[in-house]
Formats: sequence, C-alpha cells, structure tokens
Amino acid sequence: MRDAETLDLAELLTLVPTGDESAFATLYRQTGPHLYGVALRITRDRSSAEDVVQDVLTKLWSGAARFEAGRGSPLGWLLTMARNRALDLIARRGRDAPLPEEFDELPDPAEDALSALAGREDADRLRTCLEVLTDDQRRAILVAFFEGATHEEVAEQLETPLGTVKSWVRRGLLKLKGCLGS
Repeated sequence: MRDAETLDLAELLTLVPTGDESAFATLYRQTGPHLYGVALRITRDRSSAEDVVQDVLTKLWSGAARFEAGRGSPLGWLLTMARNRALDLIARRGRDAPLPEEFDELPDPAEDALSALAGREDADRLRTCLEVLTDDQRRAILVAFFEGATHEEVAEQLETPLGTVKSWVRRGLLKLKGCLGS
C-alpha cells in the first residue's frame, strides 16, 4: 500500500473510516485549514468553527459520512459538510459576533471556490454553467454558497425579499444541475 501522503483526497476518504490513522492525519493536514476557514467565516466564532471541523472529521472517522466518488469532488464534499454543519450551529445559536482578528490570516476558503466545489477538472464547466443563470440567481448562489450566508442574510445583502431570494437560489440550482448533468 502507498504512503498516505501520496494518496489523493478520494483515496484518503475511503481509508479514514477503516481506522487508518495515517490517512486521517494526512486528510486533516490537507483539508483542516479549509474546513476551519469555511466554518469560521460562517460562525464568526473560533470555538464554534473548531466544533464544526471536529464534527465533520468525527463523522468521517466513524463512517457516519461516506464519500461517493461519482457525486463530486472530495474537497467540495467536505466543504459542503462543513458549511451545512456551521449553518446548523448558527441557526441554533445565532451569529452576532464580529469576525475575529485572525480571520484575515487564514487561507481564504473562497479562493478558487468554484474549483474546490467542482473539482479542478470541472471548474471551467461550472463557470460556464454559472453564465446560464440570471444575474440575480448567480449573485444569490455565490453569496449563499461561497460566502456562507443564510437565505436571510442573502436577502438582506441583496436588499431583496426573502421569498424572492429562496426562489432565485432554488431555480438557479436546478439550472446548474441541468447544465452540469449534460
């Protein structure tokens, strides 16, 4: 078997639930800062962001969450798990705190977020598919998914009624799914 350091993320994700500590350590080194960055951006609280990362990694280790290679990129899947967990936390706790000072020193999880979500080889295709959306749909999706904003925060930022924002996101995601599926 190859050294865990030489494995790609998809391979690491299949080894982690088997109890492979080396694969887990490598996965954590490669993805931990990105997961933490997403969680911190959404929760705006260091402790909550750490809880999010721990929860995501615990689910991986225990096998409660399993990556399916045909359904997307490994990093995109992990970032989505972290985003969803962070949004769950703020839905319960609220989010009023300002961003911590060290936030600017973290790697930017939105840096080439399209590539992370789509997988490097599919990033151009996703960018092309984003162009089929209306400007409103594209802005709402980018703010929601790449800035970690809730629908309510998107509505506030775009100065648009909540129902309209939800409709833009839903219809935009359906268009993206159709475009990416072809």
